[in-house]
Amino acid sequence: MTADELTEERPIGRRERKLQQTRSSLTRSALELFAERGFDAVTVVDIANRSDVDPSTFFRHFRSKEALLFTDMDNYVAMIRPLLDERPADEPLIESFRAVNLHISETYDYELENLRAELSESSAELHAQGVIHRERIVVDLTQLIGEHLGIDAQSDPRPYLAATVWTAAFGWFRRRKVSTHQRLENTATAVNDIVDIVQSTGTIFLLSPGSSAKRTKIS
Repeated sequence: MTADELTEERPIGRRERKLQQTRSSLTRSALELFAERGFDAVTVVDIANRSDVDPSTFFRHFRSKEALLFTDMDNYVAMIRPLLDERPADEPLIESFRAVNLHISETYDYELENLRAELSESSAELHAQGVIHRERIVVDLTQLIGEHLGIDAQSDPRPYLAATVWTAAFGWFRRRKVSTHQRLENTATAVNDIVDIVQSTGTIFLLSPGSSAKRTKIS
């Protein structure tokens, strides 16, 4: 790369970092305010003021305060797509999912995720919104799994079922943490626990009411 090219690259990098910093600040401000006052009592103006920006800046990053709360969910499939493409062709899907989710977990903000989980479970309205966003993930993840495995997701139910189980496992794990008043502290452990949940689901259909088979509970 030439000096001229580096000069052209640097402003773009700085601008992107500035945008990311502003977006992160808005997200943290919003979640802190939601935790302090409750979701319904917080306005976009409140969030912008906490981050020391104009409301117009908020709307350049998010459509609404609801969109802010679920933005990570909405971006999930787009985030893992390039990582999944890099996995070995002969690797089982569950292990590929483990690897890519361990990779993205390195950038998780524990405090933000804990706040988001608590808020999502504290409000019936937000819980309903979460269901809508999870279904969007399932639709996008179904297509991604089909493409990755070379399966027609329109005629074969397996990509949809896999996407549903994977997304539901995440949801169950989050609700379990909130209901037992536990906070996420190690995302690598969380990813491995979720993989265990997914791997256990196939056996449930082999059980009967009289079966003594049990699985280890997730703490």
